Amino acid sequence: MLKLSIPNPPPAAIGVTIEPLPELAGLQPLWCALETRAEASFFLSWHWIGPWLATLTRPPALLVARHAGQVVGLALLRVRTLLRHRFLPVRTLFLQQTGEPDQDVVTIEYNDILADAALADAVRRAALEHLLREGVVAGQRFDELVLGGITTATAAKLGALGRPTRELAAAGSAQVDLAALRQSGQGYLATLRPNCRAQIRRSLALYRRAGPLSLERARDPAEALDFFAAAGELHQARWTARGRPGAFAFPFYVAFHRRLIAAGQPAGVVELARIRVGATPIGYLYNFCYRGRVYHYLSGLHYEPDNRLKPGLVSHVLCIERHLAEGMQVYDFMAGDQRYKTSLGQPGPRLVSIVLQRPNLWLAAERPLRRLKQALARSG
Repeated sequence: MLKLSIPNPPPAAIGVTIEPLPELAGLQPLWCALETRAEASFFLSWHWIGPWLATLTRPPALLVARHAGQVVGLALLRVRTLLRHRFLPVRTLFLQQTGEPDQDVVTIEYNDILADAALADAVRRAALEHLLREGVVAGQRFDELVLGGITTATAAKLGALGRPTRELAAAGSAQVDLAALRQSGQGYLATLRPNCRAQIRRSLALYRRAGPLSLERARDPAEALDFFAAAGELHQARWTARGRPGAFAFPFYVAFHRRLIAAGQPAGVVELARIRVGATPIGYLYNFCYRGRVYHYLSGLHYEPDNRLKPGLVSHVLCIERHLAEGMQVYDFMAGDQRYKTSLGQPGPRLVSIVLQRPNLWLAAERPLRRLKQALARSG
């Protein structure tokens, strides 16, 4: 069971309503105005939310929190019935997700309620109290609320509100503090462990024997989409070789990112980079750049039979050094325990998915059985 604390709200009341989703042209200025007052991640920015809503075939409901007549909180909600244990239907409410794996494959991280920074804790509490008390969104009742891809710090601020809570998933993350590195005056490679540093230097030397190394960013949306497609081919080859479908096998994933790239590249928040040795690409990096933070989202890498060549490590080193020189604050590898992340970065926020439950006899009966199953698994 995840232990959560409940922040104290300010005395002023915050009103919460659930409303039909307006036309995107009407929602955009409302969302963007609140975004300027919020301490939001890229995944709560309109750059992500707008393409996501445009790609959905069924619109979510809109939660609106107001204080003194001003909008101070926004969230997007979808109810979906999931079948648990092959017989138990559970009506589940999702925050900025759909509950459908072929759509949630886009993988939101740093999820939260978009909230005015001055009232964020109170907005979160008011929103969750309303949802868990009423148990209805857009005419659909729900039994559980899933908060996916949130940090443990956000989970603690959200608070359990006296409801049964459990953790669905958890993952560490890794990042490079570019601001601290810049202040120290050290080069990036000097901060890495000796073995990792030696592998990278050897790989750089081997690549440079074949030609000059370069990193180039897509110059316009058309080129960015070309880089995205090339990254997809490499990404798919890697995953299908492991017997997995790969993200590009999902039409929603491709359609969503094509929209995001087409709008985000001209705005400077989407970065598609190609790393080449001479004229030969060895890797593509797909990143988001927002409020001083670089979020690494996807890579497509060309692996050689010679395992001394490290296209991923080399590509990230070149990209990190570029952003270090350009004044960005953090290079974030985001969630995952992949070895390259822990090798190239320091531990970052822990990301979790949690469930808050409303009163339900079936779910109440399920909880002790789940605990028993976990205890047997640990003892076995």
